[in-house]
Amino acid sequence: MRVIFFGTSVFAAEILRFLLQNQITVVAVVTRPDRPFGRSQRVASPPVKEVAEQVCPEIPLLQPEKASTPEFVETLKAFAPDLFVVVAYGEILKKSILDIPKHGAINIHASLLPKYRGAAPMQRALMDGCKETGVTIMEMVLEMDAGDMLEVVKLPIPDEMTCGELSQKLCQLSCPALLKVIHAFEQGKVRKTPQDPRLVTFAPKITPKEERIHWGDPAQKIHNQIRALSPSPGAWCEIEMGSEKKRLKIKRSRVVTGVVGNPGEVLSSGKEELIVACSKDALALLEVQLEGKKSMPVKDFLRGMHQAFVLS
Repeated sequence: MRVIFFGTSVFAAEILRFLLQNQITVVAVVTRPDRPFGRSQRVASPPVKEVAEQVCPEIPLLQPEKASTPEFVETLKAFAPDLFVVVAYGEILKKSILDIPKHGAINIHASLLPKYRGAAPMQRALMDGCKETGVTIMEMVLEMDAGDMLEVVKLPIPDEMTCGELSQKLCQLSCPALLKVIHAFEQGKVRKTPQDPRLVTFAPKITPKEERIHWGDPAQKIHNQIRALSPSPGAWCEIEMGSEKKRLKIKRSRVVTGVVGNPGEVLSSGKEELIVACSKDALALLEVQLEGKKSMPVKDFLRGMHQAFVLS
């Protein structure tokens, strides 16, 4: 089975590493071009490129600006692929690409399809307070995340789990499931299940507006927002220290029930805890990151505060 792997993110990089460790014949790796990153605008390589160069430097590494060009289509055809494996690549692939491999293209999607089709399935599931999610390996078609399902693995979501932790767990679940599907293609035993169009929901990309915390929301809603955006980009509020205002990102929290106060009011700020009132219940802040600083436990943050502050 000659596989071409498409991927860019950390999630995709770990999937690639697993495939190579399990003797899958990857004949080429396709990832996005190197880009300037962060405040310094230092040019950085995609995580998939870093893994490919580390684990399999002999395998051709391709970084087209656009994958679905006639020239790149011919480049891919020359590898005579049997299957494309696409994981968080970052570009919509056109029909001219999907038609190349003998067995088509498959994709790992981090939700229980047909729920949460789109760019941010893990974040949206956490924001909505879902108790269960999972991964779906599906056939790729022109309609976004609408192909037949080949394998589904479910995962319960603990109330304290962040998006970073969920991503790691789903990556671990994806690896054996993907291997099972590839072997099924090799053996001609693939089972396809159409998605139920009545159950379709969407998970659009997170917008900057959604990163701002509003203390007038219920504590549970804010808690879900915080863990959905942790560790990055991070849910934030403003902190006022005298005449100075800075952003405070909140990375971990816990709902405190039965506590009443005005939304945004700091109810407790001892050496070990920081509890803030919401429209319903309150929120204990467990891990925070002040603008320009590293993320830290809230007790370390409070230890460094030498003046009164207000959250807004």
